[in-house]
Amino acid sequence: MKQILTLTFITLLLVSCGSETLEDKVDAAIDSDDTQSLKALKTEIKTQQKTLQDLNAKVQEALGDEKVTLSNYTLITAKKIQKDTFQHFFNLQGSVQTDKNILIYPEYSGELQKIYVKEGDKVEKGQLLAKIDDGGLSDQIQELKTRTQLARTTFERQKRLWNDSIGSEIQYLEAKTNYESSQSALNSLYKQLAKTSIKAPFSGTVDNIITDEGQIVAPGGMAIFRLVNLSEMYIETEVPENYLEDIQVGTPVEIRLRAINKSFKAKIDQMANFINPDNRKFMVKIYIPENIKNVKPNLIANVLINDYSNPQAIVVSENILQETADGSQVTFTINMQNDSIGKAVRTPIKTGKHYNGQVEILEGLKEKDIVAKEGGRNLRDQEDVIVTTLE
Repeated sequence: MKQILTLTFITLLLVSCGSETLEDKVDAAIDSDDTQSLKALKTEIKTQQKTLQDLNAKVQEALGDEKVTLSNYTLITAKKIQKDTFQHFFNLQGSVQTDKNILIYPEYSGELQKIYVKEGDKVEKGQLLAKIDDGGLSDQIQELKTRTQLARTTFERQKRLWNDSIGSEIQYLEAKTNYESSQSALNSLYKQLAKTSIKAPFSGTVDNIITDEGQIVAPGGMAIFRLVNLSEMYIETEVPENYLEDIQVGTPVEIRLRAINKSFKAKIDQMANFINPDNRKFMVKIYIPENIKNVKPNLIANVLINDYSNPQAIVVSENILQETADGSQVTFTINMQNDSIGKAVRTPIKTGKHYNGQVEILEGLKEKDIVAKEGGRNLRDQEDVIVTTLE
């Protein structure tokens, strides 16, 4: 008991008062390339080594013939295994899209007479955006309206006579045909005239005015406006066909828009039923919540799709695993002899999926096992250890 208490006392001296160990501090300083911190840590380590030597001498003197030294033990930290949820994601690249991002082209040839909006204006569906000179079409309509009215009057009179058995059938049919032909021609001109008025096909924002007033425009030529609605945006990405059985509509996803430093969780809203034969992929669609601001069409998105979940998994950090010469993997479990002293046991394991520095253990470890963490990579089978920190 005296031996155990003494070793425990020395262990507590060597460990930081907080949760961060000396090895944590060294690793952090190395990762950040902090020369000043490394120099300070070097001095601290020398101080602790001298303190350890002095205390070790006192222990040996107090224990007499037992000759117990800390050099017989390796200092490590360890973790007690608890079941946890393990999720695996695969990463794809997608892009932001909207179905309401269009170029508006003219449907009538003529001079662009008037533009009624400015870039950045918000417009409603059906709102007049611009007017093309109709080239005398209004005058043609007025003339044809007069002729149509006359044809209608003639037809109605001829119809009354025909109903009273006056006149010939051919006169009635000619009057009817003449009126219907005039009405049809008038309707056609009205449709042509409507094409001289450029209206918003949906509510949105005038993103760009491409053509200036006074220019001659024609169908199939240069666009006049770009109209965008950003209220119904989504992300599209192509998924390899080998994931077809792993995902479905409703599968959780994580979206990262690095250009605007935004991340959010969502779900797959739509899956295409067609696999592209050129790349063996199918399209999925993920709608963007309206509270995510500054999203623009064609913005690049990283799409992490959750293809596997295990709510009762044995999960450990990848850095405690070691690979043997034959390709198998092992770790070291600790058989504790008391609260701080134990023996390292080389333990073969079988791993499942890896993700984000974590690995699912399928065989070899069970709940409440204690595995070595810091210092564990240099252990040997059956080596005596002191556990300075047990998580």
